[in-house]
Formats: sequence, C-alpha cells, structure tokens
Amino acid sequence: MLKLLHDDLLARLKGLDEEVALTLDGDDRYYMIIVGGSALVLRRLRDTATHDIDVVSNSKELFPYLDKYDINTRVEAYINCFPYNFEDRVEMLHKGRRIDFYTVSLEDAVIAKLYAMRPQDALDISSEQVLGKLDWALLDKLATDSGEAQASALNERSYSIFLDAYADYARRHRPCVN
Repeated sequence: MLKLLHDDLLARLKGLDEEVALTLDGDDRYYMIIVGGSALVLRRLRDTATHDIDVVSNSKELFPYLDKYDINTRVEAYINCFPYNFEDRVEMLHKGRRIDFYTVSLEDAVIAKLYAMRPQDALDISSEQVLGKLDWALLDKLATDSGEAQASALNERSYSIFLDAYADYARRHRPCVN
C-alpha cells in the first residue's frame, strides 16, 4: 500500500474536489471531516506517512467517490472515541471548489488517540509538534467534562480506562508551570 505525505494527501483531496465539481450538478457545497494520522499529517503535526485518509463525517453525496481516493469512513465505527461535541471545534483545512475539508481540533484528535491508544497513536500525540500546540486547558475540559469525552464513552469502564491513559499522558507531557 502506498504511503502518503502531506502533499500527496492534499493532492488527493483536491482531486476529489475537482471530480465532484465536474460531475455533480448544481452549486451545493459538501463537507468532509478528516481525523487520525492523516489529519495530523495535513496539519503538519506528523512527519511520518499514512496509508489513507480517515474521515469521521462527510456529505452523503461524496460516498461514491471515496474509494478512488483512498478515503476511509470505517473510522465512523469509533465515533465514541471523540468528545461528544467535537463538531463544534472542527478547523478548516481547505476550501475547495465544492468541498469544504475540515479536521478535528488537535485536542479532539488527542482524546481520540488516547481512547484508541495503539502504538502509533502514542507516538503521534507525544511528538514535539503536537505537544507544542496543545491547549492543555481545553484538553483537560474535553477529558473530564461530563458533556464531552465521558458523554461519548461506550460505558463507564471504557471512560475509566481512558481517564487512566489521560492522567498518564498529562503526567508525562504537560509542561511544568511555576
């Protein structure tokens, strides 16, 4: 499988946008919310390559085009890993001719990766690029507010495991304040 860096990923998104602009009638605008390693690469917060573009939400009209551009929507099965109100914090990545491409906020991405906590996730959220841009106050709120990460958890046990992972992450990476 081909590994994709920033320019490769952006070219795929622009290609999708161009194809949609040429094939779908009307002036409707569509959207896509990108997550995972691909979001970090696109925001230049990860230097390593990724295999595909992970999308947690997109306009239904885009589904017929996604496979051609290696865009994966299977991540929707893990929606409970994202804080409940993550859509309120999405950030514009690229405004195309017909598609607006967003990424989840960095803090929402960290929460999701702490829930999943695969080896690559731990590396992704421990990089200097990520740690240097984190809003720790927002991250704390998302991790502990009952209306955010707890509200989207499958059950109390999964939230408890997440909280342990978050406490360990904060202990190891939060900057010291004098």
